Amino acid sequence: MRIENCLLGLTIAVILLGCTRNEQNQNEVLSVSTLLQEMTSREQLTRFPEPAYITKHVSSYDRSSTSPTEKNWFHNWDMNQWEGVEETKNGKEYVLMDEKSPGAITHFWMTGAGKDRGQGTLRIYIDGNEKPVISQTIRSFVGENQDVGYPLSCSVSPETIADERGHNLYLPIPYAKSIKITYQSDLVKDGNPWETGSEILYYNIDYRRYDKEVVIESFTDQSIAQNQSLITSTNQMLLDGRYSKEQDLEEIENFQIQLAPGEEKVLSKKVAGAAINELNMRIREDNPTQSLRSLIIKCEFDGQQTVWAPLGDFFGAGYRIDAYETRYNKVSVDGNLTSKWLMPFEKACKISVENIGEKAIGINGSIQFVAYEWSKQSMHFYTSWHQYTQFDTGTPKGMLGGNGTKDVNFVSLKGKGIYVGDVLTLFNDNLPPGKSTWKKEDGPFTMSWWGEGDEKIYIDGEAFPSHFGTGTEDYYCYAWCKPEQFSHPFIAQPSGEGNLTPGYTVNTRVRALDVLPFNTSLRFDMELWHWNTARVNYAPTTFYYMKPGGNTNIEPDYKGAREQVLLDFEKMYPIIDK
Repeated sequence: MRIENCLLGLTIAVILLGCTRNEQNQNEVLSVSTLLQEMTSREQLTRFPEPAYITKHVSSYDRSSTSPTEKNWFHNWDMNQWEGVEETKNGKEYVLMDEKSPGAITHFWMTGAGKDRGQGTLRIYIDGNEKPVISQTIRSFVGENQDVGYPLSCSVSPETIADERGHNLYLPIPYAKSIKITYQSDLVKDGNPWETGSEILYYNIDYRRYDKEVVIESFTDQSIAQNQSLITSTNQMLLDGRYSKEQDLEEIENFQIQLAPGEEKVLSKKVAGAAINELNMRIREDNPTQSLRSLIIKCEFDGQQTVWAPLGDFFGAGYRIDAYETRYNKVSVDGNLTSKWLMPFEKACKISVENIGEKAIGINGSIQFVAYEWSKQSMHFYTSWHQYTQFDTGTPKGMLGGNGTKDVNFVSLKGKGIYVGDVLTLFNDNLPPGKSTWKKEDGPFTMSWWGEGDEKIYIDGEAFPSHFGTGTEDYYCYAWCKPEQFSHPFIAQPSGEGNLTPGYTVNTRVRALDVLPFNTSLRFDMELWHWNTARVNYAPTTFYYMKPGGNTNIEPDYKGAREQVLLDFEKMYPIIDK
C-alpha cells in the first residue's frame, strides 16, 4: 500500500509538471509549486519571462570594494561581511539579506572555515513576521537538507571532506512582501577572523525581484512538507535528465563526415520553423585533445549566426574527454558529446562544423528537431567563446589583490534576453615561490590557486554590479579550490587538476531559476588574480538567449582556437626557466 501511494503521488506530480508558466494564467499565484514547475521547463528558457522579474544577488563580498577606478576594487576579504548586525531576543544576529519587495530566493550557496563551521543558526523571516519560517543550522538547511533531498539540496564534491565543500540549495523560497535572512553564532568575532580564530562564513544568494502587482504565496514553515511529492518528483526529473512538456519529435538527422584541414561542412539546413532538441557528436579519435579545439561548431538561426565555439567547449568538455553530466550538457566516457539546449527558430537554421586544425578529422553524430511554436517572447540561443592566452595574473599583494590584477570579460551583450550559463576551461602554469620546475611527484603546494577573482555582473547599464561574488570557485558552487571532480544537474568540475598544482581545470555552471534576464544589456566580468605571479590560458564559453537582433562583443576567436592546447606542464611556456 505504501508503494502504491508513493507511485500515485509521483504520477500526480509529474502531471502537474507538464504545465509550464507560459500556459498558465498571468494572474495565477506564484508559489513554491509553480516555481518548481518552471524549473523543469526547458521551453520556458527560450521565452522572455512573464511575469517579468529582475535577478538580484547578495553575498559576503568585500564591502571596501567600492569602485573600479579605485585600488580597493580588488580587495578580497570576502568573508563575514554582512548587510547589517541586529541585537534581538535571540542575541546578535548577522543579516545576510534584507529585501523589502516581492520576490523569491532561487539559489543559496555557502561555505565556512574555523571551528564548527556552518553550525550556527540560520533564520529566515518572511513578510515582516517576527517568527522565522526556518531556524536551523545553515549547513543542514542549505547543503545537507534531508527534507528537500538531492539534487535540490547538494554538497559538493562528495569526495571532499564536508567542512571544505560548497553547499547549495535550489529550492525556491517565495515571499509576498519581504524577506530577512540572518545568521547567529557565538563563534563569529569582530575584527580579522583569521587572527581572532573565529568562525568564518562565505555566502552567495540569488533572488528574483517581482513587481508589486505579482501575486505571491509566501513560503511557510509547512511549505516543504506540503510540496513533498512535487519536490521528490522534481529531484527525480533533474537526475533523470527529463523536462516537463517535451515537444513532439519531428526529425532526426544522422551524419558521418570527414573534414580536411580548413574545410567546413553543413550538417543540417532547415527552412521551416522548429527547434533543435538535441545535438550528439563524437570525434573519431581515441583520445581527442587538439581536435576538440580545432573543430568549430556554428549555428545560424533566421539569418543570424548566434553560435561560434570550439566543439569541446560548446559541450563543456574543454579539450579532454572527462565524463560528466549537467542539465544541458553531457560527456560520456566513450567520447560521446551531447547538448540539450533547446534552440528555436522561426523560419530557418543552418548548422555547420569547420576544421581549423592541421589534420583531417572525422566526426559522427545526430541532430534532433522538435516542433516549436514561435511567439513574440521567443528568443534565439547563443554561444560565445574566446581565450585569454598566456594571460598575466599580476603581482600578488595578499588579500588586497595586487599590481596587474584585472577584471576579464566573459561577454558583453546588447539586446533583450536571459543569461543561462557558462564553461571555463583553463591551464594554470603557477609555480611556488623560488621554484623553476615542478613534477607531479612533487605533490600539491599552497598558494597555487588561480581563482580568487569574484564575478561582477552588470545588468541594464548598472554603474555598480548587482552581482558581486566571493571567488571563482564560489561562483561555480564548490569551495576552497578543491580539485576533486563532481557532476550535478546545474554545476560540474570535470577536471580540477590545475587547482592546487599546475595543470588543467574545467568548471561549468548552468542556471535554473537563477537565470539573469536583461532588457537592454548585460556585462559579465570575472576578476582574475593569483596568489603567485603566474600566466594562464583562460577560455570562457557563455550561453544565453536573446531576441532577434541582439549583439555580443565576442567575435569568432580563430587565433585563440588555433593555440596549442596544454595538458602537460613541461610543454607550457618558454618563459619558464628549466
